[in-house]
Amino acid sequence: MTHPLRSCTPLLLILATAAATSSCGDAPAAWAGTVDTLATGQVVVRNPRAPLWPEGHEWSLAEELRVGTVAGEGPELFGRITSLAVDPAGRIYVLEAQAQEIRVFGPDGAHVRTIGREGGGPGEFARALRIELGPDGNLWVADPQNNRVSVFDTAGTYLRAHSMAGGFTIIPWPGRFDRQGFYYYPVPLPAKNEFRLGLVRYDSALVPLDTLATPEDPVDRDYFELRQGDEGFARVGVPYTGGFRWQLSPAGTFWGFLTGPYRMFELAPNGDTLRTITREFTPLPVTDADMARAREDLEWFISEGGTVDWKMIPSHKPAMEYAFPDDQGHLWVWPVMPTGQEGRALDVFDAVGRYLGRVESPVPIARGPAPVVRNDVMYAVTRSELEVPFVVRLAIHRGEAVVADR
Repeated sequence: MTHPLRSCTPLLLILATAAATSSCGDAPAAWAGTVDTLATGQVVVRNPRAPLWPEGHEWSLAEELRVGTVAGEGPELFGRITSLAVDPAGRIYVLEAQAQEIRVFGPDGAHVRTIGREGGGPGEFARALRIELGPDGNLWVADPQNNRVSVFDTAGTYLRAHSMAGGFTIIPWPGRFDRQGFYYYPVPLPAKNEFRLGLVRYDSALVPLDTLATPEDPVDRDYFELRQGDEGFARVGVPYTGGFRWQLSPAGTFWGFLTGPYRMFELAPNGDTLRTITREFTPLPVTDADMARAREDLEWFISEGGTVDWKMIPSHKPAMEYAFPDDQGHLWVWPVMPTGQEGRALDVFDAVGRYLGRVESPVPIARGPAPVVRNDVMYAVTRSELEVPFVVRLAIHRGEAVVADR
């Protein structure tokens, strides 16, 4: 297996490698970007600032349903939502982490039933982290604190449990089904002086097939560290410098996101690079208010004896916060927005990797849990000014198609 770090590192050099590329030449003439294919088969997509959507053809989001309340009692009052799922009938499954139960709501937003409860017995959850509908049509619940995955039918009947490695918490939970029906479950990998994560891939009978190494950050990051004698150390990142995130896609590939330079890459399960996507952008400046916020966030670190070199904080912010792929191959990206506008816009890329444009949202869309996109509908979590979570259903109004098929 090709190690993800070795296969990711060349990504930083791809944009300077022109000798072995050939343009695919199928993008509309109005688009100023390029789509090149390397001799190795890797696809390199370079996007300008300008979107592919012409004026009048943009997508938009419109809220059509909201589930939740800021007061009272009952299933509509949420404390912390960890995961969402939606079945073909439009029923919404909400994993309420504080209560450790799954609340089901109909397409009209009315409460239908509640599945499970906190505990260690059959059908109970210790710390469930992800719910999803499997290829069998049943609801699968990852509960690593109970060392298992529990399975329910959509009527809420407990069917069975599968024993899994557990005892650890990862948020967002990286395991899932892919569209081929393989199931992925995270496990710690042997590593010296660090936590390394792998994903065990199971077949439809939940027989383990192999273990995949997850992507690693190809960039050496600067940190502020607090040494605590022989007991270890605390480490915090330098504010506004960007970072690295990854997730498993519905296709069974890995997506990696370098948030500082607006660079995304797709890896095959064996670690080979399939695609890189970049986009030009104008970075937002780090303001005095941003610096004040950074000082507030690091106050605990300094109070514990940590040293902060404020000169290491850059003058401009990263390009993006996070991204997720939908079931149709689009990438949805949270760009870094001005203070007060966080989560109110998403950049959309097509299945090739071309930047379609920015979609404005009537509500701030939370990064966690990731939204669920089903055809022309997005299900997402938003939060009130008091940080009370709600579930919203947003209609995706798509402009006239202008992207040629590849």
